[in-house]
Amino acid sequence: MSHKERRITVVAYAVNGSGLGHLTRVLAILRWMKRLAQLSGVRLDAYVVTSSEAPGLALEEGFVSFKIPSKTAVREAGLPKEDYLRLARQWVWHSLGLIKPDLLLVDTFPGGSFGELIHALDVPRARVFIHRAMKEEFAQSESIQALLPFYDRILIPVEPGSPAREIPARVSERTRYVGPIMLRSREEMRPREEARRRLGIPEDKLGVWLSAGGGGDSRAERALHRLIEILSVESDLHLVVGAGPLYRGAPLRGPNITWLTGFHTAEDFSGLDFAVSAAGYNSFHELLHAGVPTILFAQEKIADEQSRRVLAASSAGCAIELSVGDNAGFDAMELRRAVAKLRDAQEREALAERAREFVPTNDARDAAFEALNTLLPEEALEEALELGTPQFFIELARHGVELDDLEWMLRRLKTIADLDADEQRELIGRLLSEPTASGRTSLNAFRALARCFPSPTTEADVEELLEATLQVLRAAAPFEDERASLELLRMLPRAEESLRPLLLASAICDFLNALQAIGESVWRGKAILARHLIESEAVSPVDGLKAATNEVAPREADKANIEGGRSFLSGESYDTTFGD
Repeated sequence: MSHKERRITVVAYAVNGSGLGHLTRVLAILRWMKRLAQLSGVRLDAYVVTSSEAPGLALEEGFVSFKIPSKTAVREAGLPKEDYLRLARQWVWHSLGLIKPDLLLVDTFPGGSFGELIHALDVPRARVFIHRAMKEEFAQSESIQALLPFYDRILIPVEPGSPAREIPARVSERTRYVGPIMLRSREEMRPREEARRRLGIPEDKLGVWLSAGGGGDSRAERALHRLIEILSVESDLHLVVGAGPLYRGAPLRGPNITWLTGFHTAEDFSGLDFAVSAAGYNSFHELLHAGVPTILFAQEKIADEQSRRVLAASSAGCAIELSVGDNAGFDAMELRRAVAKLRDAQEREALAERAREFVPTNDARDAAFEALNTLLPEEALEEALELGTPQFFIELARHGVELDDLEWMLRRLKTIADLDADEQRELIGRLLSEPTASGRTSLNAFRALARCFPSPTTEADVEELLEATLQVLRAAAPFEDERASLELLRMLPRAEESLRPLLLASAICDFLNALQAIGESVWRGKAILARHLIESEAVSPVDGLKAATNEVAPREADKANIEGGRSFLSGESYDTTFGD
């Protein structure tokens, strides 16, 4: 990336009713857009504009959000509908006009839920629409079909078991088909035992997930209470109730119940044995993608067609259908029969395997690629895709490292023509996996040493620099002072052209070992080294390190005194040669 960073601004617009599907999809795409843009040498500034009553999800994902009241909130507050619509339209238009995004990302309703976007579509340079599955009467309505040509890219997340939506010929060239879009992939789930501890599931019980979606549905309280009423008497079950961030009803708690209303619960799905859940977009795809054997029921929604999802999954043999009566009622015998079936471990494993095959991938990354391709060159994005695999980011997270920490090293690696994406990831992985230092410290140590030499031009140059860094990190580890060790490395001057990284590393290690031998701190060693670097006429950092090492290295007589003192303190000897 050049010193003058290129930046692009994105606004994601998501209206929401009683669920979290719209907001979750745009955040899932934004998460990957930010990653791929940065790997392409571009900074992405993202804003979320939403009417969802759960904007905290954007904050947890690292994005800022501007919130307008949902239509549900306005109705419950008794505000005049006409006043709200007039105010909301003006607010949206002015917000987009002030931000002036390069790209507008819109989910489900291309003109907004009440036409608030229609007169703002000419503000951004590019527009991307997520045309997710919905009831046919909505999908074919004039309010959606007439606005499709205004979008530069139309993303269709095709749901498993359902035919791809037909698109008018006039927009077919700008349409891209992807799979389900989720905020997390199954590779990002926690280990099973850790997840079960977090969910409070005892070792001798089956963990059962109960969910009525995001929680905003008016029948969610009734549905959850009824499920708990039926299943709480089963002594071998521990109920994990995913009430959802939008849930406003009365909670139910007990000795065999864990009640959750937070975000990112899918990260702990590995701890579940099976689930009973509504078939909303998020719940349906997240549970099946995670391989959780699931009993599915359909909620009636304005635009979402949950019954179609339940039918598709049950027909594919990867889920069990549960009928729903009036007022979110469930038949206790039907539910208990389904649960009895899932008590069989072999049955659960068979369902889990078919579920994973039914929803094999999370295509948020592909959707992000297509969205960014409206602004950035395809070649740069292809390179970003090659390096930025899901597993790559999982490894970064495991070591507590962000892309910002890695940016300097990535710039250096990109200058080496014969180094492909797999080799770049392997080098980075070896550095981050060094057990004697944190990931950030390892990266900073690599950068500090690299400053002493010309930019590497071959893979062998990088390999030697990496090995030199690892040797220094191991020599510095006994001091348990990463900050001081980095400060010492940063003060080293640029080396002469003939000096190799391993020779410099050897001199650094000798100096650190000498400090360790006399029980001196790295901070004190830094002061000694600074004096020798200033006083030395030679420009080589090795000369300064050798002079500093000679000063602190104990003479033979001093070594005997030190060892004698240690023996005295341990009660092994009364040697007094260390005294006067």
